[in-house]
Amino acid sequence: MNFAWLFLMFAASLLLLVRSSSLLVRSMTGIARLLGMSEYMVSFILMSFATSISELFVGISSAVNGTNILSLGNVLGANLVNLTLVVGISSMVSGGIEMESKVSRGNFWLIFILSLFPLFLGADGVISRADGLVLLASFFVYIWHVLGEKEYFSKVLNHKRQGLESVKGAVKDLAWFFGATAILLLSSSALVWSGIRMADWISFGLFSFGVVFIALGTTLPELAFGIRAALSQNGSMAVGNSLGSVAFNSAFIVGVVSLIRPIAISGLSQFLFVSLAFVGAFILFNLFVFRRSDVSRREGAILISLYLAFLAIELWFKNG
Repeated sequence: MNFAWLFLMFAASLLLLVRSSSLLVRSMTGIARLLGMSEYMVSFILMSFATSISELFVGISSAVNGTNILSLGNVLGANLVNLTLVVGISSMVSGGIEMESKVSRGNFWLIFILSLFPLFLGADGVISRADGLVLLASFFVYIWHVLGEKEYFSKVLNHKRQGLESVKGAVKDLAWFFGATAILLLSSSALVWSGIRMADWISFGLFSFGVVFIALGTTLPELAFGIRAALSQNGSMAVGNSLGSVAFNSAFIVGVVSLIRPIAISGLSQFLFVSLAFVGAFILFNLFVFRRSDVSRREGAILISLYLAFLAIELWFKNG
């Protein structure tokens, strides 16, 4: 397949992905209305899982093929993209993201701790199967904690459906949800497949390739979802999905991948650099969100600039 066909596949996949994300936002809003749940919590549990499936499949495939360092790079890069580009671009296109009045600070810091686990566990140069069990256990503790925060399931979309209308609405919303998710995942897979082959023209180390190219490809569902949610005045869904994806990526995906095959980290200097960049982004994100419960357009621009600065530096280490 020549470069022109690869580029056409890449562009078509991107357009399809953006369209399916629009349908997904609509169905998620309907589900939140039906269940009487806040959009923030729905996106935390359901949407973060759905949009992270591409990272999971990349991880399983790379582990089976003995290149799971690619998956680790993907996870770390995707986490950074979620906190900078996804939130930043979403706030830029919508003029700012207003959070719900109730956002669990405890849940936020639990996600921060979860995201640090693979960084600490990999500091010795390997994330073992035992480390993977620790990560999976911590992920299920996180889910249990989120489900236990009943007050954050309470705000909510008005106009709850009744009777037969409720049943019909539920079937329709679920059908759109699963259909749109399937299209989104297929289009993101095609986009990553074509993107990898387009990037073959450049020489990149596996970890760096995962951090930059694979991460940008696999987080396109989160980005597309975030933009559509923000434009629909559902900014909490964009932020909730980004944070939920960080938790899912850090604990569940790295846990599963390391159980299949331990992750050997050869370039510790690059690993440390990416880790420090992520920690810095998380702290900055925390300052923006909890200072006045929103992310302004100016703050979104700062987050985007942080990622661009990271990307420029990372490109110098591309052969790691």
